[in-house]
This record gives sequence, structure tokens and C-alpha cells, in this order.
Amino acid sequence: MPGIYSFVLWGGVLALTGWAAWTLSGGFTTERPAPDTPYQHGLDALLRGDTEEALRAFSETVEIDTDNGDAYLHIGNLLRDRGEAIRALHIHRELTVRSGQTPAQQRAAREALVLDLIAVGRPEEAIDQALELRELDRKNGRALQVLLRAHEAAGDWDRAFEVRSELARANGERENGALARYRSAAGESFLRAGKTREAERQFKDALRLDKDHPAALLRLGDICYGRDHRERAVVLWKGLALTHPELAHLVVERLETAYFERGRFSDMSETYEELLARNPRDARIHLALARMHIKKGDLAEACHVLGHALEIEPGSLPARLLLVNVHRRLGDLSRALDEMETLLRGVPEAERFTCASCGAESKEYWTRCPQCLAWSAA
Repeated sequence: MPGIYSFVLWGGVLALTGWAAWTLSGGFTTERPAPDTPYQHGLDALLRGDTEEALRAFSETVEIDTDNGDAYLHIGNLLRDRGEAIRALHIHRELTVRSGQTPAQQRAAREALVLDLIAVGRPEEAIDQALELRELDRKNGRALQVLLRAHEAAGDWDRAFEVRSELARANGERENGALARYRSAAGESFLRAGKTREAERQFKDALRLDKDHPAALLRLGDICYGRDHRERAVVLWKGLALTHPELAHLVVERLETAYFERGRFSDMSETYEELLARNPRDARIHLALARMHIKKGDLAEACHVLGHALEIEPGSLPARLLLVNVHRRLGDLSRALDEMETLLRGVPEAERFTCASCGAESKEYWTRCPQCLAWSAA
């Protein structure tokens, strides 16, 4: 009997072991690995950022399966992204009238169609399509974002602001800073178009939302200065410098020009000292203070301040060039030559601002990139 019990016991152990191995290998699973299809290749290529391979794979997909709406959607989006918006428009418009699609596929096709219309320069039609999409599903936040893009493309900044405000409420945003930033971006768009009065209204609205908004303070100051309202311009620029010390470098030359035109050297000096008290490690403020001393003829003090600037930022070419000039004017040619030996590269004409998203460069600071509309990190 013990032999029979032992046999049964070991048989059970072996059977259990075999069952476990079979189960772990997928014996009871209903899912199987995704088939290696052209469509899957296309999705993988999109994830890798290989748009050409993705386009090839999706094109192969629709040759095999003409009912694959998702593949057509991807093809249209890829064509638009590479500048063939007309072809994309035709594909996406056809998708909007195709039967048998799920609600999600219908929404995606309409969203793509709106972006196509924007890309081909037909923003009014884009707005109409975006409004229809919005009516289909009032709870769809994506529809609001697409409608916002359409209003922006049409230059209808008041309607765009209304949509942006609705998005803020839907997202639970409590601060007005984002809305003020949006008003300023609208103002900058008007400013670039030469529409100063419209720009001024947007900047004032931005300050009503956020009294210390930097872009609005900067641009309103520029507008006031251009209208010969110098005192008001100084108040706005100084307000920017004091409330946002990290952005003070944007207005130091503006303040310097405004003060010097009226011979108010002491006011400028006090302003620089106040700014340095708030942000003592800003080499650009030291540089501006040194320029002021040079204009006043106080070369020894300028040399001292430039020394501080180079301690903070040893690679500052403008500071080193100024120091070369100061030594030359003081008659210390040896030290001037010593400084020249450290200058291995040319000096940029002016500070340039580069968009982190698309790489576009500009001599001006903008809240949103004029090229791709990405927000500035500052």
C-alpha cells in the first residue's frame, strides 16, 4: 500500500508541474502576440519618429485593406506635417463622410480636417468645422483646443480668448496668469502686424488679469515710449524689472535711453543699484551699470563693475570687450592686449532669442514663437 500511495503522490506532483509550465507558457491565455502587419509597422515607425517609414507602411496598409480608416487618418496627418496639406485635406474630408466609423474615428477625422483647413489658409472654414465638432460632443476638450487653433489662425483674438477661458474653467485653472499670457500673445500678434491700438487693448486686458505680467509691461512701455509718453514708459519698464528681476535685462537699455535723454543719470544709477540688490548675480545688470559709468566718463568705476560682471560670467564677450575699451582709454595698453588675447571668437551683434521648439531665432523676446506658436520658457 505505501508503494501505491508513493506512486500516486509523485504522479500528482509531476502532473501539477506540467500544468504549471503549460499555463505559464500561455496555455490558457486568449490573447496572442499582435500580428506583424504593415499597420503595426506604421505605428512602430511613428513611435520612433520615422515619418517616412510610417507613411510607407500606412500606404501599404490601405492597399491591402481599403476600409482601414485609422491608416488613412495617419496618412493625412503625415502629409500635412510634411507640407502637403491639400492632399491631407482631400483624405480627411473623405473620411468625414465615410460610413461605418466609430464616434471616436469621426471626431478624429473632423479634428484633422480643421487642422488641414488651417494649414491651407482657410481659417474661416476651419472655424465652421470646429464649431460643428464642438456641437457633436460638448464634453470633448479636444474640440475646444481645435476651435482655439482655428480662431487663432483667423486672427479673431477675442473669440479665441473666450475659448481659452472656457478651457481654463474646464481644466480647473484658478490663476489668471495663463489667460494674461494669452492676452499678451494676442497683443504681440497685433503689434507685429502694425496694429498698435489693438495691441494696446490686449496688453491692458492682460494687466487687468495680472498686474505684473511681464510681456504686457514690456510692450505697453514700448508703445508709450513711441508716443512720447516717456514717464509712463519708465514706470512700466521699471515695474517689469522690479517684479521680475530675472527678466530685468530686457529693459535695462530701454531705461538707460529714456533716463539719459532727460539727463537723469542719478535716477538710472539708483535703478541699477536697486536691481542689483534684488538680483546681484545678474551679469547683464553689471554690464549695463558699467556702460552708464563709461557714458559719464567714470572709467575707473566702469572697470571695477566690469570686473564683477566677469567674476559672475567669465565668458561674457560684451563685458570683456568693454573692459578692453576701458583699459585702452585709460592708457593701459598692456592690460587691453591681455584682455584681447582671451577673445577667441567674434562678438554677437546682439542677444538673440531661440525657440526651444522649432529653433527659430529672433532679436526680440516674444511670449509665443511667431513661427510655431510655442510658448516661451521665460
